[in-house]
Amino acid sequence: MKWKEISVLTEGICVEAIAGIFHRLGSGGVVIEDPQAARKYVNAENWESQSVSPDFLDHEFVVVKAYFHEDKEVMDEFYSCLQAVKDNFNNPKLKVFIDEVKNEDWEQSWKKYYHTFKVGERLVIKPSWEDYPTQDGEVIIEIDPGMAFGTGIHASTRFCLRFVDQYVKGGEYIVDAGCGSGILSIGAAKLGARSIFAMDVDDVAVKVARENILLNGLQDIIQVEEGDIVEVLHSKKANMILANITAEVVIHLIPEAAKVLPSGGYFFGSGIVDSRWPGVEQQLQKHGFIIEQVLSDVDWIGVAARKA
Repeated sequence: MKWKEISVLTEGICVEAIAGIFHRLGSGGVVIEDPQAARKYVNAENWESQSVSPDFLDHEFVVVKAYFHEDKEVMDEFYSCLQAVKDNFNNPKLKVFIDEVKNEDWEQSWKKYYHTFKVGERLVIKPSWEDYPTQDGEVIIEIDPGMAFGTGIHASTRFCLRFVDQYVKGGEYIVDAGCGSGILSIGAAKLGARSIFAMDVDDVAVKVARENILLNGLQDIIQVEEGDIVEVLHSKKANMILANITAEVVIHLIPEAAKVLPSGGYFFGSGIVDSRWPGVEQQLQKHGFIIEQVLSDVDWIGVAARKA
């Protein structure tokens, strides 16, 4: 199987808007390469230099990539939406590159740069091709990202993983909005969640998530479906909602989440560029949420909010 890889190079101001375009076009394989965020960790404890390519750290631009099946016609709509981004952001510098990627090339790339790492107090993210000796108290998430977004490396996913690690105590009913690879659902299930409904607009993400759920033996706890979570959330039982998407989708999701969540229920939002945070914060407060925790990393924001 072959895929179109569309890459947009930008200075960073419109990263979230470009990611939003890709999500609207139906790609579950959105990747954001942010060298500024990576440089922050170069001297940090447990930094593994092999996790990124050598030239990546020298870049000043951010790259937003998405993957579409070769038969899917998206380019006309993509360029139209990209022009709207240019108009809205006062004509930022953007460069577009289109390449062809084979499944086997993608798989080998992940195996070269993606390694086991820990998030929060308990969660360990382990690619399926690596061995790892489990330490006391650790919870292992076996993951094969495939062509789906959600490896745990990017700040937006790490934020939600940290919230899952901190807030899931056992017995929760959870909705995973925009599940990508299924990494958040798997983490929540392994920490004791009773039932999880996961959804993504991209059929590839759904396929990858189901494979990862089987890999972890959690198919009896996690249900994955393809579709728009905003449209179906009203019919779901939840006392915790995970939303690692984009600020635009998070803003649309919050009113529906407020109707579904009981008092004391939690909403975790991520994938939010800091320039869009005021709008998300306002929406949360408008719909009766108390903001308990805000995480930030370079220009990315994650929020844990409790229904009053």
